[in-house]
Amino acid sequence: MQIDPANLGPVATITLYAVSMAAAGWAVRHVRWRRLATDSRQFHVFAACAVSLMVLWSIRAQAQPGPGLHVLGVTTVTLLVGLAPACLITLVSQAVTSLLMGDAAGIAPSWVVSSLLPILVTESWRRLVLRYLPTDPFAFIFGSAFFGAAIAVTAVHLVALLLLGSPADIWPGAVPSWPGLILLLAFPEAFVNGTLMTLLIVYCPDAVRGYASAYESRPRL
Repeated sequence: MQIDPANLGPVATITLYAVSMAAAGWAVRHVRWRRLATDSRQFHVFAACAVSLMVLWSIRAQAQPGPGLHVLGVTTVTLLVGLAPACLITLVSQAVTSLLMGDAAGIAPSWVVSSLLPILVTESWRRLVLRYLPTDPFAFIFGSAFFGAAIAVTAVHLVALLLLGSPADIWPGAVPSWPGLILLLAFPEAFVNGTLMTLLIVYCPDAVRGYASAYESRPRL
């Protein structure tokens, strides 16, 4: 979701900018730069994720006036590379996408709401799935990827509702209700992320950090 700061109040704008700077600083400190520079596989995954998000976020639907809507894909990136790298990848992708759209002022609020929030939701949900469900591919794919993506995109639009107002104020006449809009967005988000994660788990499970770490922290059955 691309958010225009002009639609936000001053308190929300300042808060989002402060959160973005703190989160960016944390991500820069916790990314393993030496490993990223020396491990070509890690670098290629990082670059592929960033470019893929730029392409994915350029495909958007928008009802004027209002924020642009698109499939996030953040759940897949988070499960693939981990928390700190996902924050940095999405920040780079958001910056490039916003600059190409001529919306430099929207980088920080858009990144916090549509990237940082779903990253945190995805990671928190992954840990709950790991704790309460068996450590197997099906639990990871359906629990962490499918349902994780649906929950993450729902959280994004609920926070957007608090920040921007009711659907009638944002998309006049475009959607009947906010729950209806969330249902329309949650299914494709879950499908896209779940499908991508299924392919990754089938063909290269060791490359999926969220999946590999589950087997490192718990014994195989």
